[in-house]
Amino acid sequence: MGQTSHPGTMTQPPSNHSDGIMVWYPLQIANECIAKVTLREPHVCLSCRNTLSKRNYASTATAQATVEASPISQLSGDGTAVSPVEQPRILIKAGVVVSRPPLITPDPQPFETAYYLYQRRLNERLVLPFTQYFYYRRGTPAFDNWRSRRQQRAGTATRDIGKYNPYTKEGWNDEAVLGDDSGEPRKIVEQLIEEEGRADEFAGEGGDVKLGGLRRATEADAKDDKQSLERALSRTLYLLVKNKPQAKDEPEKTLWRFPSGIVEGKEGLKETAERVLGSSCGVNMNTWFVGNHPVGHYTRDLANLKTILGSKGDAAKDTKKEVTESNEEVEVEKTFFMKARIFSGQADVQYNKNDVEDFRWLTKQEIEKVVSPSYWSRIKNMLVEQ
Repeated sequence: MGQTSHPGTMTQPPSNHSDGIMVWYPLQIANECIAKVTLREPHVCLSCRNTLSKRNYASTATAQATVEASPISQLSGDGTAVSPVEQPRILIKAGVVVSRPPLITPDPQPFETAYYLYQRRLNERLVLPFTQYFYYRRGTPAFDNWRSRRQQRAGTATRDIGKYNPYTKEGWNDEAVLGDDSGEPRKIVEQLIEEEGRADEFAGEGGDVKLGGLRRATEADAKDDKQSLERALSRTLYLLVKNKPQAKDEPEKTLWRFPSGIVEGKEGLKETAERVLGSSCGVNMNTWFVGNHPVGHYTRDLANLKTILGSKGDAAKDTKKEVTESNEEVEVEKTFFMKARIFSGQADVQYNKNDVEDFRWLTKQEIEKVVSPSYWSRIKNMLVEQ
């Protein structure tokens, strides 16, 4: 008996799935049920038929999306599939930025010197006069010595404001004039030492008071010894190492870098940095790593290194011999820097294992002069100005 079509029914044939399984959609099932009921009971009203044939959009869409989903593929302009883009092979390195913090306060600027002198003179104008007879008795040697010193200071009791008396008619003029060195720290120290009668004790070579006491400039500063930690006491120094050249025409600015090495096995960045620091600069440094996270990174394209160094490209060829665990040639080198402090000791590259031939302790401004511009642009924000 053939299939009979009735008004209000939308009979669709079942679809064949790609696996040979016959799939019935909810709308098809509803229409088939209506057709069967109509054949058996010809007196079904139109409203019941419309109720049964209401479409369930959500279930139908879900079924179609589940059955007819096609694999996602990237298509080019002409509709052909495009193969995935090959990512560059990256070599991960860990570097260490070892710093020596400032040991003394920074040198004051001329404006700061004038400001502090003005504040001391202003304070002298506002306080009560010095009660000399409470501390010194008339007719004693101490009283005579203090009075003579006071006369040398234009009658003021304070010893670090120069020849200024706040109780005279010119007391309002408490600002330092141009060329006045009364507020210079060096001048104040010399005056205090002389008044204490300890000039001979603090005198340096030849008995000169100017060379006595603790000096802000050391012997290493005079000799420009950049391997000494006793230089630039008011600045932060950073440890840089010079790697051995891998090509005859390799620029020297590409050799000076922070100590760095390849991350091996399951090492973390901090573990690699500690190992590299010991193998590059010896074990005679007492250092402390500030944290477990890097403070910056530097990316170097080894594929373009050949063009930078010349036609031979020996350095690029030797550098690309560094391989990953999969024994594949690397194309990009990424170095992540860890921050550390040195407490005592000194670097020693005599028995290093990382082809390091020299080291220096440099300030931020000195580092800019010895490293390449590309390297400096990535590390300058990790370094402090002072």
